[in-house]
Amino acid sequence: MIPSAEYDEIDWNEVWKERMKVNNTLKRSRGCSYFWNTKKKAREYAASSEEEECSRVRWVASSLPITADSRVLDIGAGPGSISIPVSSQVAEVTALEPSLAMREVLETAISEAGITNISIVGSHWEDVRTEDLKPPYDVVFASFSLGMPDLKEAVMKMNEVCSGTVVVFQFAGLPYWEQIMQSLWPALHGIPYLPGPKIDVLFNLLYSMGIYPDVAISPHVHTLRFPDLDLACDNLSGRFLIETPEQRAILREYLEERFRPDGDSILLQVPVHRARLTWKAPHVDQSL
Repeated sequence: MIPSAEYDEIDWNEVWKERMKVNNTLKRSRGCSYFWNTKKKAREYAASSEEEECSRVRWVASSLPITADSRVLDIGAGPGSISIPVSSQVAEVTALEPSLAMREVLETAISEAGITNISIVGSHWEDVRTEDLKPPYDVVFASFSLGMPDLKEAVMKMNEVCSGTVVVFQFAGLPYWEQIMQSLWPALHGIPYLPGPKIDVLFNLLYSMGIYPDVAISPHVHTLRFPDLDLACDNLSGRFLIETPEQRAILREYLEERFRPDGDSILLQVPVHRARLTWKAPHVDQSL
């Protein structure tokens, strides 16, 4: 057990920064927005939100304290998985999305649906200027999009532009891809896999800032479904940095042991836990 004096001295923002840095280095990544910055990946993500991930969309959208008069800011909006369904229930949505490919998919979806109350801002949260937004917002939320290197600064900016409630969604424990990475990374790359920061660091940082969020954990079984093993390997190779035939053989053996037949396809089901943290912006009357 960590003595309270030592615990109080932990800089949770530095913990966040270090884990982000180490994890991004392992994955040779400049952040999640770069991973999704192709039209193909953006369309695949949009399609998944309408299929397997639709439970996530419903859970996130139903968790937002919105009314018909609400003005909403969606940080890391992607292809509009949340912004689009929410737009029919609120007055206005600002969708912040740094990936050009995601924004193009979102713009197409907005145009095809005839939606007029979503405005798009192309920027990372850490780079966006307040004057590029339309604060104050009644609800500010980030749905599994906490790719910011400096989380404390990010939270302070969320609070600054919010006149009501901030809602952040993050994983408690490892998402499915990191569960696989922990098992495979040593065989694939010769070193252990070190996960990125999760709800534990986020909660402790908020607590150290004097923010005491309501926390809800939602268990979920994530389903990976493919027509066959070759297509499963094709789909997952990029995420796991597969570059050689030997690495692909390792991945295929791993998947072959775990996928099971299901009709005319194969599937793998991985238990995960999603977390929702909700708080009133500090300058809001807490008695409301």
